[in-house]
Amino acid sequence: MILKRKYWVWGSFLLAIASSSEAQQHHFTNPQVRVQVTVETLNVSTTGYPDHKWERVNPNRPTKQNFNFQIPRYPQIASRTTPVPSRGPIAVAINGVVFFGPEDREGKIALENHGLDSCRGHPAPSGVYHYHCTPGCVHQDPPSQHSPVIGYAFDGFKIYGLQGERGRPPTDLDQCNGHADNSRGYHYHTTQGFPFVLGCYRGTPALANYDRRQQGTGPGNERKGRRGGDSMRQYCETDRQRYCPNMPPSREMMQCMKRNKNKFSAQCQQALQNHRPPANRRR
Repeated sequence: MILKRKYWVWGSFLLAIASSSEAQQHHFTNPQVRVQVTVETLNVSTTGYPDHKWERVNPNRPTKQNFNFQIPRYPQIASRTTPVPSRGPIAVAINGVVFFGPEDREGKIALENHGLDSCRGHPAPSGVYHYHCTPGCVHQDPPSQHSPVIGYAFDGFKIYGLQGERGRPPTDLDQCNGHADNSRGYHYHTTQGFPFVLGCYRGTPALANYDRRQQGTGPGNERKGRRGGDSMRQYCETDRQRYCPNMPPSREMMQCMKRNKNKFSAQCQQALQNHRPPANRRR
């Protein structure tokens, strides 16, 4: 029994080293991030807890999560784009912190309505610390050079920072915030303006990443009855395509949907109702 116990501990130690080595080979910088490589995916396990200092900018506190994301190793351009969820994780940074979509739970542009700390992140009510834009403490762009990899989208394509060739912001990004070049293939860039990280998925995202358990394990989710999905995208997609066609997530799309909401299905109208801003409170 003693020999078996020693063997198990030694085997676990080797597994931890291998997992850490795989993480570094695939750009992940936080030693707490674990990566298991399969034929088709990178299985990324992370607590999502920031590896840098965070500052209190809202009533919430970051808590460690139990995230397990599947990142396709060989992403392919899909025949059609996939909408990015407006809430919850949409990608993972190289330090294991998640990126959220551009909108908050009320359908507002998150950067315009919520405070960010100096690393450009903040915690959700569920305790999930996350970024809505280019993180300030993950990397530093080299002068006059292309930004390094800062994360992976859930469709497998890599996310780079603000700088393209010669250190200049790319001018040919598509609606998903991506483009292709000869050395990197198709990839995404963060931008100073909307959508900040991803406008849509150009590839096919792994559905396992949208499991309810991936939306945060803090008490905020249970109290507020969140289902971990994106009801507005789910119930309003048909109506959106009919009345507001070819509009990516944006202020304009939200305004168009509100103008036409009386024509939408009952489920879509309820989803829009849930996205209304809360009533003003006295401070």
